[in-house]
Amino acid sequence: MSLKRDTLFIIKAPFEDPKLEGTWFCNSCATMEGALLANPQWARSVDVRRMPYPRPRYDVIALIGEDNQSLPVLVLADGAKAPEDAKDYEGRRFIDDPKAISRYLAAAYGGAGPHP
Repeated sequence: MSLKRDTLFIIKAPFEDPKLEGTWFCNSCATMEGALLANPQWARSVDVRRMPYPRPRYDVIALIGEDNQSLPVLVLADGAKAPEDAKDYEGRRFIDDPKAISRYLAAAYGGAGPHP
C-alpha cells in the first residue's frame, strides 16, 4: 500500500471504554490535538485521521501491523526522510511518541515544536 502523505492517527475524543465507567480522552492524542491547534499548517500538510477508540484499528494495522496500533502514531509517507528514532514495520517508517511526532512535524512542515 503506497502512502503519498505523512499520516497522523489519533483517537477521536471523547470516547467510552466499556471496561470503565465514564467518558474519556487519550492524553497523548489530546497533546497532538493541541499541537495541531498551535500549528494549523500541519493539518493542511499531513493526513489527520481521528479513529474510534476500540481495537482493532484496521487502517493502522494495514500500514504498520497489529502490534503497532497504539495511538497517536505518525506513519511516514513513501520516500519521507525518517528521523533516527523512527520505528520500522516491513520497510514502513513510523513515529509513536507525541514529542517525537511534534519534533518531526515542526522540522518537516515548520511551526512550533515541543519545549524540551
